[in-house]
Amino acid sequence: MVDAWEEEFRRFHDMMNRMFEELWIRPTRRLLAPGRAMLPGERAGLPAEYREPSVDVVETDKEVIATADMPGIEKQDIKINLTENRLEISAETKREEKREERGYIYRERSRGAYYRAISLPTSIDTENSKATYRNGILEIRMPKMEVKERKTLTVE
Repeated sequence: MVDAWEEEFRRFHDMMNRMFEELWIRPTRRLLAPGRAMLPGERAGLPAEYREPSVDVVETDKEVIATADMPGIEKQDIKINLTENRLEISAETKREEKREERGYIYRERSRGAYYRAISLPTSIDTENSKATYRNGILEIRMPKMEVKERKTLTVE
């Protein structure tokens, strides 16, 4: 019995590896220039200005806390979408700098975008969740939904 289970698991593992390669690895190889490695935080096939912020998610007895590294972003540029079991963080920045010195003009533009979607480990209370942003760190505190008492039904 154990051998049949192991064989079935091996087939499932192989199938998942093939699916992952077809969905992510092959398209990424086509989109990236030969010999070019992806930068840290770069999403497969997208330019480097699209980043996935590093996120830590901690679950306590009463809440779920998500902490995201988002340096260089202004808090008004951050958008957070929250449902009972999913968190989406996005931000987009556009900056333009212009200096004029002795006969020449220096102008530089930059653009950056962050996006991250996370499935939460438990249902949360969206109405009482709070977000703060300080020194490039976004912290989202999401209280857990109160678990209603389990009710046992009798079959009639």
